[in-house]
Amino acid sequence: MKCPECGGTAHRTSRKFKPPKRSDLQQWEKVRFLLEHGFRFFSVRDPRGKYTRYPETLAEAREFVRRYRDQAWEPIVPGA
Repeated sequence: MKCPECGGTAHRTSRKFKPPKRSDLQQWEKVRFLLEHGFRFFSVRDPRGKYTRYPETLAEAREFVRRYRDQAWEPIVPGA
């Protein structure tokens, strides 16, 4: 499936996913990182069972992936 905005490959994400502005390259890098690690913006729960927010920065995303890797989906491979 192709992205209607940029023509690139589109991937299945939660309806809660809000894409950053095209010009916000730091946020797109964070999105790419999360998708490559299987996080598609579907709900994630902390150890107490409460929903947790997705990270705001790439640094936070690295910790998020480490902490919640057991809730990841199939990773998205770049260019696939």
